[in-house]
Amino acid sequence: MSENLISKIKNEVKKSGHPVSLKASIILNKKSWYVRNAPRYFDPNLKNSREIDIVAQRKSIYVRNAIDVLIIECKKSKDKSWVFFRQNKLNTEVLSLNVDMSETTEGAIYDWLERNVFKKHYYYRRPCYTYYFVANANPDSKVGKQIFDATEQVLGALRFYFVQRANLISEYRLRVPMFFYPIIVFDGKMFEVSVEEADINIKETNWISLWIEKELEEPLLMRLLYKQGFRRIVYSKPIIIDIVKLDYFEEFLKNFDKLSSDQI
Repeated sequence: MSENLISKIKNEVKKSGHPVSLKASIILNKKSWYVRNAPRYFDPNLKNSREIDIVAQRKSIYVRNAIDVLIIECKKSKDKSWVFFRQNKLNTEVLSLNVDMSETTEGAIYDWLERNVFKKHYYYRRPCYTYYFVANANPDSKVGKQIFDATEQVLGALRFYFVQRANLISEYRLRVPMFFYPIIVFDGKMFEVSVEEADINIKETNWISLWIEKELEEPLLMRLLYKQGFRRIVYSKPIIIDIVKLDYFEEFLKNFDKLSSDQI
């Protein structure tokens, strides 16, 4: 094999996002996560098969006998930075958790989580980010849509695994809840922007929690365990997507280790 051909292949490897997925997988393996690489699933909305880069799972530290599942999309950008706008609020919404047992309990599990789990969870009081853009890129180009496309990929996979679990729960009455975490691992530079009156403050960051409000076509009535006869009307589902730089990913995973001696 010619050196010229090998050199060309190396350049193509460097341009691809596969090394990011491999490095993230190695970190997860080291942290004792069970890793599935590039699993494919059918998306009924697109009527086509899709692929997510990594699905990893492990026994949950937050709820005894539960399972944490990470749904990960990996992206790389050599010279286009990702920029996110920080909101003036911290997350106090228990519905931002993604747990698959809500259908069998009329949503009452969220009431239980709010009282017993949520304030110990790393989601609690996390700074929220909403708007974003890719710096120095045409917003209508493929590069300019990179963040949006990455979020759609993890949200599509999240929907699939929710439906998959709901079917299992309905048929086999499973009693082991799963918590799902959509995550984007990014190899590139990330910045956060805060706007305060006339001041615009910008700083580089390793990890942001993107807040996406998913509107529900049919509002849900959720049962409240601790208020007899009460229901909560839910019109939308907040979803947090953690966006983490590759070189910070191992540090980020400590969020799933720190309560190991204090399970609920």
